[in-house]
Amino acid sequence: MMMMSSLGGGGGGGGGSGGGIGGGGGGRFMTYSSSLSVPPSAPQSPNYSGGLRSQSSVFVEQEKYLSELLAERHKLTPFLPVLPHAFRLLNQEILRVTTLLENATVLSQSGLDHPSPLASGGIFQNARADMNGWASQFPSERSVPSSPGPNWLNSPGSSSGLIAKRTIRVDIPVDNYPNFNFVGRLLGPRGNSLKRVEASTDCRVLIRGRGSIKDPIKEEMMRGKPGYEHLNEPLHILVEAELPIEIVDARLMQAREILDDLLTPMEETHDMYKKQQLRELALLNGTLREEGSPMSGSVSPYNSLGMKRAKTREG
Repeated sequence: MMMMSSLGGGGGGGGGSGGGIGGGGGGRFMTYSSSLSVPPSAPQSPNYSGGLRSQSSVFVEQEKYLSELLAERHKLTPFLPVLPHAFRLLNQEILRVTTLLENATVLSQSGLDHPSPLASGGIFQNARADMNGWASQFPSERSVPSSPGPNWLNSPGSSSGLIAKRTIRVDIPVDNYPNFNFVGRLLGPRGNSLKRVEASTDCRVLIRGRGSIKDPIKEEMMRGKPGYEHLNEPLHILVEAELPIEIVDARLMQAREILDDLLTPMEETHDMYKKQQLRELALLNGTLREEGSPMSGSVSPYNSLGMKRAKTREG
């Protein structure tokens, strides 16, 4: 297994976190409810008494539950050959939860129901974030296989058993767009966007180079130290995969396509992906106002305080 490290000593994609996970799962997952609910094994809110809880509270619980599932999956990865059914069931549960989270964050109002750059993965992704201050703390290693093609986990006889470790580099066009917040767009609120890239592709995504550490003073302190040599290079992304040789190249290419989409600057007024991120941030902060709610009046959810452009570089 490959060694995992955090950004700034590594971590960018802060690891991290779901997209059409296991697209090979086919229609058998269609029986799951599309409503956002907390699975029996997920921790219950101390205020839960059988009644309805706020959407943001349930969303946060689902995020925590998903983080635990992804951490367990990472621990189980070395035992895949001897526990294929347990691994498959765990991935099915990850698929279910990520689908619920996607349904909770999809924009269905104001005509903002456009697909995100990760729609090719099939879910509204999830992965990891350490990021030296770029995002909140999550378990540092998370990934879940997913692709529109056959799911290798569901085909025990399809793999040769050979594992290949490969890395590709994706340059970030900061010289062409010096004022564009590429790191914030990649990470998303609390690092969730990058976590989802990792989870949807089963790759590890690392943001490297100048500007990969949020605090410029800390970056200067770390520059030149062992493990931080990348800080002398232009801002870039490393995508790492350690997967069965039959699928490793396809997963890397899938990750590259998603990242290329995310690294294409857009006018903010037309950037539906950014608006999804802002809506998710407001949902996580408990400041989202849905149109038609008693609190919202005639105010659009995108004009509320929770939906203003984030002043931090987090999302």
